[in-house]
Amino acid sequence: MRSLLRPAGPTGPISKAVSVTVAGAPDGWAPGTFYKAEVLTGGFTRLVISVPQGRLAEVHQALAAAMEAPLKLLYQRMIDRRADRQLPKPESHVAVELSRDRVLEVLRRLSALVYEDGRHQLWLRGGFDEQLILDELGMVYVYPDDLAFRDLLEGLGIPEGEGPTMAERDYVRVNLMAACDAEEDQLFHDLHLVPWAG
Repeated sequence: MRSLLRPAGPTGPISKAVSVTVAGAPDGWAPGTFYKAEVLTGGFTRLVISVPQGRLAEVHQALAAAMEAPLKLLYQRMIDRRADRQLPKPESHVAVELSRDRVLEVLRRLSALVYEDGRHQLWLRGGFDEQLILDELGMVYVYPDDLAFRDLLEGLGIPEGEGPTMAERDYVRVNLMAACDAEEDQLFHDLHLVPWAG
């Protein structure tokens, strides 16, 4: 997949990322609503979750609310929007010992950065080592493949299924918003994020 980076227009993006033609024009494709199981190298399991932009915050926050506190948060900056460049290696920043309520409050308050801007990935790890990842394309991954997560997704009306995902598109434009620079600063301040060489 090739990421074509372009700032969002004055009305803001419709999603973190948009499937586009080789010329960079939206191709009309939109992600479906489903989850599917994957087994990774080493026997690790996860659920891959595809939802349209309109449900991204709802689904991500419901999964975050189901995690065992205290939480750890990893913010991986993939793109330095202010310098207008993709980073050769993501910059990682972490916070630990976070309450679930605190994390959910920040996700809601800084929702434009979290759910509409494609400059970053956001990783949450729970007290049972469960992990929730929201990537720069608007894809959601939850580790491990657990019945509790499946039940939660089914309860949200997200069925198990198959289909193409944003991660499998040939060309994707990642949306970036100048207005989210201040939200990024606020996220670092509010959660006391510190650099992590990891």
